[in-house]
Amino acid sequence: MDFDAHYGVVIHQDFIPLYADDNYAKIFGYNTAQDILALKSVLELIDPELQDVATHTYYALMSGIEKPQVRSYINRNRLGLKLNILAIEHIVEWQGRSALQITIVDLTESTTLKQALVQSESRYQQLVNGSVQGVLVHRNFSPLYCNQTLAQLFGYPNTQSIMSLASILDVIEPSYQEQRLDANAALLANKVKPHPVEIKCLHLSGRIIWVKLIETVISWEQQPAIQVTMIDVTESYLLKDKLDKQIYVDYLTKALNRRGLIHFSQQLMTHSTLVHEHLYCVLMGIDDLKQINHLFGHDMGDKALIHFAQHCQSKLAETDLIARWSGDEFIAIIQASSKNIALKIAESIRHSIEHTELIEPESGKHIRFSACVGLSNWQADDTIDRLILRADSALEQARSQITSQLVFA
Repeated sequence: MDFDAHYGVVIHQDFIPLYADDNYAKIFGYNTAQDILALKSVLELIDPELQDVATHTYYALMSGIEKPQVRSYINRNRLGLKLNILAIEHIVEWQGRSALQITIVDLTESTTLKQALVQSESRYQQLVNGSVQGVLVHRNFSPLYCNQTLAQLFGYPNTQSIMSLASILDVIEPSYQEQRLDANAALLANKVKPHPVEIKCLHLSGRIIWVKLIETVISWEQQPAIQVTMIDVTESYLLKDKLDKQIYVDYLTKALNRRGLIHFSQQLMTHSTLVHEHLYCVLMGIDDLKQINHLFGHDMGDKALIHFAQHCQSKLAETDLIARWSGDEFIAIIQASSKNIALKIAESIRHSIEHTELIEPESGKHIRFSACVGLSNWQADDTIDRLILRADSALEQARSQITSQLVFA
């Protein structure tokens, strides 16, 4: 195989081509590089269903959010035929501005991946094994090929250690294995298009790693197989998780904020095991927070809010959601098998807070406070918004009476 014929370069800014070589043009069915430069956008060469991914990737690279790496894409040649492309990314300077250089390897031919290793070992090793992205080929999860980067990603000393695995499922966290089995079957049956996904995997050391992968169907020794490109995104996943927490968590009490409550309650509604009739909303308001702020200062008021949030959390199950709803109001979405149990939970919060107290550090004065509670339960054809609205009405009714009251809507 002539490796150079399957190896081309393009440079672009915002997908407007600035440079291309003839090999790049020929891979896509054009005669010369000038045909590529005449295109309005090199996005035309990418499968329409992956253009959004390519656009997102470009701006993430140019803004520094992501680092250049090796990726797999499904592109199209001039006749509309799909090409299986391995793209190696570099940020370069073009006339004083940053641009993206893409070096592509056409892996469309049935045995290109294997032949490239045999006929151009050092060249392909530099492009594939030397990349930050792992490459794997498997059939029914039995490994057929992997590069050294993939072995290192999972903590294995060499490629032979991966190849000796009975199933590549061994490196996938058990809760994700069924998902990958279904995805493998759907991909082979041409029921889904290749798209990036993030899954939880197992490092040889036992620690959890998050891997971003994209899978494509190729022909390997005249039989269908799956090519997977992978990159370790554990660091960025943990950073994203941290940022998500900042977005969804109240800065003072560390309970969820209003946005977080809505977000996670909507997720809860999609759970197949959820029994909607067991869903309750508990809306709680601290009595006399303004008076605590006035008499003892806002620091003590903040401590009262933190104390109350922690107190509520201690009375709830791990699956329940607790959030700061407004200044002195907290909300919980709980699951209880009966109205009586939900009432007991709400009453436990209301009664027990009366027996806790804060100590004002300067005077040593004991500060006690109470809370009113509004409770509602799920009804036929309900929504989270309606459930909360009824609890809000119940709390308003409770607060219109004396302190430390509970009203069930």
